[in-house]
Amino acid sequence: MAADVRPRPTRTRRPPDRGRISAIILITLIFSVLTEVLFPSVVLRNLSRGLLVAYLLLEWPGIQRNGRVMLAIAGMLTIAAIAAGAELRAAGQALDQGAFFATFFANQFFLREPARSSVLVRRCASFFIDQPPARRYGLLTIGGYLFGIILNLGVLSLLGLMIRQRNSLAAAGGNDELRQVRERRMLLALLRGFSATPLASPLSIAMAVLLSVLPGLEWVQLLLLGLTTAAILLTFGWVIDRITAPRHLAHLVPPARGHRDPAALVGLVTLVLSVFGLAVVIETTASLPLNRAVLVALPLAGMAWLGWQYRHFSPVTGGRLVGRRLVREGARVFPRYRTEIAILSSAGFIGTMLSALVPPPVLGAALTGYAPGGLLMPAFFMLLVILPALVGMNPIMTVTILGAALAAAPATGLPTVVLALALISGWALAINTSPLTASSMVLADMVNRTPQEVTLRWNGRFALAAYVLLSGWFALLVVILRSQGL
Repeated sequence: MAADVRPRPTRTRRPPDRGRISAIILITLIFSVLTEVLFPSVVLRNLSRGLLVAYLLLEWPGIQRNGRVMLAIAGMLTIAAIAAGAELRAAGQALDQGAFFATFFANQFFLREPARSSVLVRRCASFFIDQPPARRYGLLTIGGYLFGIILNLGVLSLLGLMIRQRNSLAAAGGNDELRQVRERRMLLALLRGFSATPLASPLSIAMAVLLSVLPGLEWVQLLLLGLTTAAILLTFGWVIDRITAPRHLAHLVPPARGHRDPAALVGLVTLVLSVFGLAVVIETTASLPLNRAVLVALPLAGMAWLGWQYRHFSPVTGGRLVGRRLVREGARVFPRYRTEIAILSSAGFIGTMLSALVPPPVLGAALTGYAPGGLLMPAFFMLLVILPALVGMNPIMTVTILGAALAAAPATGLPTVVLALALISGWALAINTSPLTASSMVLADMVNRTPQEVTLRWNGRFALAAYVLLSGWFALLVVILRSQGL
């Protein structure tokens, strides 16, 4: 009898999915930019440019509308620059800036990933939320700021989710009015704390932008005065919360489960200072600007933190587990960064290309010509960041353009650090007021509210009063610095 010969099924090799390819491209971009920072090379610079373009082209179908609009503007500016006879070198420099901003944002992954499984982070989050009202606002504000340094937008998801879980109707003693008041106060504390990160975080993209576009700006002075400005802003928010707290509901508040965990708070502060300290060491030893040193420090600190979580394994096994986790989670997460990277890289690109089309001295002269003179000038520049954000323009693009223009403007008579603080403060207030920022959308979605309700309705009066307060602070600061000959 003839043997029953069955044909073997042919194996078809499945093509790699788009997400995996884009993750590989973005990881390669990160290490290309990092290597070029330490060892400048034309080859690496060109490689980074090509990788950025490849990532955006591959992820175009998934990029949200605001990211596509930014990329379209970047494309139109490129065409306009070519038509105007601008050198191709300008497009290359614009791509360099875009690649730097994209890498700066994507690098946050190396801190977010160990934070996701950190016992310290969970302890701190519970400590900030499970408090009586008198302490909760202040601690949530501090938490929004400190977690914002290492998690960026991830802090809103982390603490926002915990707020939603902790603020049930049962937790409010069955009183829905009390539940809604608690929800509003906790969300505003979180939003206001997070909004201080551009002002007071040495790891923020805002600090990196201004150090890139304002020559002569010293990061030590900017950080110290930024911390002072953030403290003024956050303290003012706490005062407003205390004044507007509904006293008629005080007797309905159930006993809080508040507990003291100072070790968790000290651990979080130590973590932030360690990352910053590593950046300062790299800045000193490698003779790099701080924003470039931060770029190198983030993945090193993140991998060390992740390695600490696997310290109970042998060094070889622990290293293998760290590497496997970074590859697995990077492949999952990096494609999701598409819209943020489109916005940030486009903002850097647009700011640089505009400088090729409209020389910064011309734009700077126009800005200073329309600006009110003297002590009101910082308030004017703050407004130039806030108003465009209300209609959807990302502050990173506004600050990049304004910073480059003001760096080339005729002498304004204002210290450079005050101009920088005014621009970053406008960025912080834009986070508080604009319903079109990612932060407002994330928070609103967490509690089934509209972004307009969270920002303009709940926070609008605070932001307006804070604008007046900061305008006065900057006027005073100008007087102080002038008296010291700075």
